[in-house]
Amino acid sequence: MSYIRSVVWLCLFLIPAGLYAQVPVVTLGPAVEEPLDGWDKLMQLKNGHTFWLHFSKKEGMRVTVYNAKHEQIAADSVGGSLWNAADLESTEIDGIYEINGQPVIFLQQLVKYVPVFFRLVLDPQNGKLLREDKLGELSTVLHRSVYVQENLASHDCYVEKDPDSDYYAVAFFNGAEIQRNDSIRERIRVMHFSPSHELLNTGLYYLPDTTYSYYSYISLSVHGKDKVYMSTVGFNAKRKGNEPWSKVIFSALSPDSATFAHHVLDYTANFGDVSGYQQYLPARDEVKLLLYAPGQRSDGSSGIFLSTLLSSGKLRKHQQLSFPELGKNVQLNLGYKEDYKGAPQRMYWQPDGSGTLLLETLTRYKQGNTQINKLHTNMGDIGVALLDSTGRENETLAVSKYQSITGVCEPFSLHRRMKSEWVFRNKIAALNTNTYLSYDYVNIPNATFVLFNDYLQYLDSGGQDKVKKPLKYTTDANFVCYRFYNGKMERLFLFGTPEVTKGYYCMMGASSYDQAQRVYATVMISRKGTEKQACVAWIQF
Repeated sequence: MSYIRSVVWLCLFLIPAGLYAQVPVVTLGPAVEEPLDGWDKLMQLKNGHTFWLHFSKKEGMRVTVYNAKHEQIAADSVGGSLWNAADLESTEIDGIYEINGQPVIFLQQLVKYVPVFFRLVLDPQNGKLLREDKLGELSTVLHRSVYVQENLASHDCYVEKDPDSDYYAVAFFNGAEIQRNDSIRERIRVMHFSPSHELLNTGLYYLPDTTYSYYSYISLSVHGKDKVYMSTVGFNAKRKGNEPWSKVIFSALSPDSATFAHHVLDYTANFGDVSGYQQYLPARDEVKLLLYAPGQRSDGSSGIFLSTLLSSGKLRKHQQLSFPELGKNVQLNLGYKEDYKGAPQRMYWQPDGSGTLLLETLTRYKQGNTQINKLHTNMGDIGVALLDSTGRENETLAVSKYQSITGVCEPFSLHRRMKSEWVFRNKIAALNTNTYLSYDYVNIPNATFVLFNDYLQYLDSGGQDKVKKPLKYTTDANFVCYRFYNGKMERLFLFGTPEVTKGYYCMMGASSYDQAQRVYATVMISRKGTEKQACVAWIQF
């Protein structure tokens, strides 16, 4: 395949002339060597440039910049005086955003077992480092974890940006075992920043009546300069009388307050292993909080709860979501004998309170005797539910998929991938497949697309194998695009039809979608025999 910048219009089916606008158009950048270790992320900036950030043990952080014509205009390594770019194994990326027109990277690094949190601001024209700041640190990671009733006290740093503005917040969450000299009031603190990185307020997080000693982080969200919201699970190491072990707490920080105001959600009594996502909706002046508690699925329910809260933080209503139409869909199209039981992976909210929920079946299992390969996750079929403002299904999609990773895939991983959370987990390149797995979703007027890397079993053994095999290794992967329109589903190969010795697969974790321009940018790997090359691919929907 040619690596000159080109347009590729290849698919499995003949497309009627009236549907050409729905056929994705691919433009490829210049070819480079396949990145084997570390992690990659693309950013499509408002100035038209595309940034390719590559983090590796060999190079630290390297930035490649492409202009609006997809031509490379800059490439350089980025160092720093505060953080150690050579110590990637002790580094965790917590978020990458465009703020005030500039790429901003939030990362933490272990320094003598102490997590230290940094902010790096890059030049949007050439990728050079403009400033770096140390925002704070946590206590040492050398502590005993507190784990009760499937709730783990969080000990980490988190960052979230307001999707409607460039205000953002950073949480320092000290959830280690309480030490003798610890101040209960100062164990958790949140910093609220303006688009110019000015610190607006620092809020302390604690319950005045000390009902709960420990907290598990769920989600953080920002409403411009006016509010910061945080949801947690409060719990104790020992039960107090007949009081529940745990409850979810939704809290709000105002700019004129030094502490959070709390609202305990009583319906969540004894919830465990809770994850979630929340967002403020300006048009409705309310917060949507989506919770997932798999332990609540024992009666056949989804375990997915939607809370609607006033901007003050007070609970307005809550409901457990159900997906009867998605259940019918998987039974009709995927051969299920029962309902779909996927875990939520990402939530898109619309201004009117409707939304799109992306789900994926996650099955964990143990295999092997060593710690590095003992835990595994099968990442299975895709479910998509388009919900109205009341939480009921308007439309559903279901796609068969079968992937497997070494390690544990948590719910809402697509949200964390979108905001670029990443940690150097696998030192063995062959096992570092997380960035290639799961899926992406693109919706445009009159058409919807589901994208992922698949193991195409018909290429194996001449197509005689009838049992669907999991995708475990990138060399077996091929990128597919499923297009839904007018009640039909079609499978497209955007880079060319794969063959036994030839294929194309993408770094899903590196991808970036510009909704305004309808451009999906990803890193595509082309393999021919044993030879591999990489390039940026811009897919116009």
